[in-house]
Amino acid sequence: MSRTIEAIMRHMAPPSNRTTYPRNGVEKLEKEITVKKRHYIWSESRFVRTMLPFHSNVRVGYNGTEVDGKSVLALMKLAPPEGTKVWIRIEGPDAAEAMHAVDQLVQSRSDDD
Repeated sequence: MSRTIEAIMRHMAPPSNRTTYPRNGVEKLEKEITVKKRHYIWSESRFVRTMLPFHSNVRVGYNGTEVDGKSVLALMKLAPPEGTKVWIRIEGPDAAEAMHAVDQLVQSRSDDD
């Protein structure tokens, strides 16, 4: 396991809307994020680079449209305007770690303000 993932796991806070399927240990997590001007999570390539190391399926939705969270082009097509809410759904064996990485990405972007 990489040092980055180990560090994420050590500092992980459980996100809301967490479901674990005991049969196969797969977690499904959902989170809603408001897109803000300076806290612009939609630096698509940065988001995708953050999600690529994880094995979980990442879906991002806005206004009834759902796209692959590991595709820069799909996220560019989504293009949520400032002030809107988007949701992120992560499902897979490392969903908690991936959602924590999203939290860290959002936090790092808001610290830049």
